[in-house]
Amino acid sequence: PGRWSEAWGREAVRDLFSKRRGAPDAIFCGSDQIARGAVDALREMGLAVPVDVAVVGFDNWDVMAEAARPPLTSVDMNLGALGRDAGACLLDMMGGRSIAGVRRLPCSLVVRDSCGADRTQEIERKA
Repeated sequence: PGRWSEAWGREAVRDLFSKRRGAPDAIFCGSDQIARGAVDALREMGLAVPVDVAVVGFDNWDVMAEAARPPLTSVDMNLGALGRDAGACLLDMMGGRSIAGVRRLPCSLVVRDSCGADRTQEIERKA
């Protein structure tokens, strides 16, 4: 647990690597901000992303993910569609309709350089 920030991502990675005998080969972060901090800490420790440690974030916040070095692979929760669906449900409920149950919307993994995936294979498969 900690503050969801780049600073906490750096701190968490330092803590993780100081307590483990074998270093992890991948880190999945709960936000892109945390992932950017994790990448910074790994670089400061002399580790290369993704060669030594792969990193994946969550949110696909373009400003964070694309500006990271290397660009950050991230889970995109399709927040635009989520917001539209939530707004429609709210309007329906205000109109007297009963809304219940769980709604699932598609999400995706936006692959960029930080995970180490070989995107050339993906491109070749599509061709």
